[in-house]
Amino acid sequence: MTTQTRLLLLGADGFVGHHVRARLASEPGVTVITVARRGDVHADVQLDLTDGVVGVAHAVREVSPDTVVNCAGAASAPNTDPAAMAANNLVAVGNLVDALLTSGQPMRLVHVGSAAEYGRVPAGIAASEDTPERPVSTYGLSKLAATWLVRTAAAAGLDAVALRVTTPIGPEAPTTTIPGRVVAQLRQVEAEGAGVIATGPLDDVRDYVDVRDVADAVAMAALRPRGHGALPSVLNVGSGVATPVREMVNTLLTLAGYTGGLRTDGGGIHRDTAVPWQQCDVSAARSALGWAPTRSLETSLRDLWESSDALAVC
Repeated sequence: MTTQTRLLLLGADGFVGHHVRARLASEPGVTVITVARRGDVHADVQLDLTDGVVGVAHAVREVSPDTVVNCAGAASAPNTDPAAMAANNLVAVGNLVDALLTSGQPMRLVHVGSAAEYGRVPAGIAASEDTPERPVSTYGLSKLAATWLVRTAAAAGLDAVALRVTTPIGPEAPTTTIPGRVVAQLRQVEAEGAGVIATGPLDDVRDYVDVRDVADAVAMAALRPRGHGALPSVLNVGSGVATPVREMVNTLLTLAGYTGGLRTDGGGIHRDTAVPWQQCDVSAARSALGWAPTRSLETSLRDLWESSDALAVC
């Protein structure tokens, strides 16, 4: 007999949230109630988590979920107002945690955090969950503060885990990311018959993880049987592989069949250059969830490129 699970998904209209929604929808016996605040016509509930705990608590009571998955929040982007970043990544989580702790119901929270919480880690080191957090950006600081709230709630008795995701990549990656923007430029070059790809410097190293592997980890944490005991309050989710950004871009250009020029001498795409090295140890997630990434970087990039062709046709 299939167990019935009601799951409230916050941030269902984002890059990660979209893939989490698709992954959870494939699970038998799972009813996914989606929440978004940008007027997403596909969302079941319109809710701004920053408006206050009363509204969040009301939504939680109305839906009465077994599990809440939080993929909502502000992404790292240029010229983002620090106050807005704090509201979307910290105040929102504070309201959510308060609502769950006072609900009187045994709900689970799976919060999607970020490896940006670790900040600058020495080259060659894979950050574990015990690595000291020293974020160097407003985004990283706001995400770390949110994770602290989740950990505090877990210590207070809430069934909660924060998944620290490295750099997600894959189909439908937004143009705020390097691969997403490179793909957009490639499609423009393809349409116009000429052009040069401009990225800015590509000297850093990142731990790229397929967004669908992230969705698998979220689903495993969300649907883990209650009788298996509490999860660690923080788990890293990444590929565990350090890849030079330049190598990623060159692989994408090769897959697209691009033979033109590449400009890396300034301008181009915004990214956090204050963190030159990113790599995470994902062995704890393997032990706690039985999860491991299954998609190679080449697969992620090929699927990103091919999905962009489908989007261009629409």
